[in-house]
Amino acid sequence: IDVEVQDPERCPRYCGVTLSGLKVAESPNWLKNRLLSIGLTPKNNVVDVTNYVLHELGQPLHAFDASAIAGDRIVVRTVENGTPFTTLDGVERRLHEEDLMICDTEKPLCIGGVFGGLNSGITGKTTAVFLESARFNPVSVRKTAKRHGLNTDASFRFERGVDINATEYALKRAAVL
Repeated sequence: IDVEVQDPERCPRYCGVTLSGLKVAESPNWLKNRLLSIGLTPKNNVVDVTNYVLHELGQPLHAFDASAIAGDRIVVRTVENGTPFTTLDGVERRLHEEDLMICDTEKPLCIGGVFGGLNSGITGKTTAVFLESARFNPVSVRKTAKRHGLNTDASFRFERGVDINATEYALKRAAVL
């Protein structure tokens, strides 16, 4: 999957890797127990690994169902004011022209650094995953999260700044797990 960052000021680093031949399943007990010990509810092996790495390294990750990425291309950009977008919680939101979005060649997939979209989420049918690790501008993330009334683990970290040099390492760590 190719990546194009159209706004390097708001996204100075964006890394991704595609993992194929996956089976979405229940996580192993060691992973579930570690997540439970920090107050998180395990969901599945893919999402749980991203949450584990977030808390282990402080670097937020996001997993996309790779089959939902049109054109095998990720474009980090803004969209038109008022564009409808349904987040993973099932809420349809109207995007603002300053919201940094992770898009494919046809549609927005994720509010950059804040919350994923329902149209590219991991399901039981997912067999290939595109893992994202990035560094987003803290002020941009804060404004977007506040505008949409969202406070996520990812936005919390991005608002405070993450180490730009940790993005690739966190991605590799998640891929190994």
